[in-house]
Amino acid sequence: MGRKFGYARISTADGQDLSSQRMKLEELGAVVVFADVGNGSTLQGRDQLESLIRILEPGDEAIALHPDRWARDTADLLTIAKRVVEKKATLRIHDPNIVMDGSDIMGEIMLTVLGMVGMMEKHFIRARQMRGIEAAKAKGIYKGRPPSIDPVRVRELHQQGMGPTAIAKNLKIARASVYRALAA
Repeated sequence: MGRKFGYARISTADGQDLSSQRMKLEELGAVVVFADVGNGSTLQGRDQLESLIRILEPGDEAIALHPDRWARDTADLLTIAKRVVEKKATLRIHDPNIVMDGSDIMGEIMLTVLGMVGMMEKHFIRARQMRGIEAAKAKGIYKGRPPSIDPVRVRELHQQGMGPTAIAKNLKIARASVYRALAA
């Protein structure tokens, strides 16, 4: 019998907490819980997930509470599962109960379906967000993200003879931002 490792993920540290996921994963037998804070829409920047997969040995089990904790994209979810199975370990999802160890096609089918549901959910969240933004704009409430650079300062530095590269370095902004500010 191998070791059990948990994987937890929250989207942001702002108002979200990993403790309930950690507690449940430990109840399920996880000896170590790896946890990432970040978007589930990509595998980029998920260092703890990489660490978990790297230490897996034959017979180990990687557990997450829900499929969207692993990934919100079908291809990413299947990639994670494939990497776990290649290590001769098992990927387990607690709710709904899905086990993928490479011995049964049903685990892969279920992961594919649940990955598609996660992608659909991501799409609906984005659509609701856009409708909310449009409604707020119509009411004059939403003004967009505040500018991160001061275009007046960019023009001042340009008038003093500084080139776009020097302005970008001076203000610690991208050179493209300097060109946009000068063109405005």
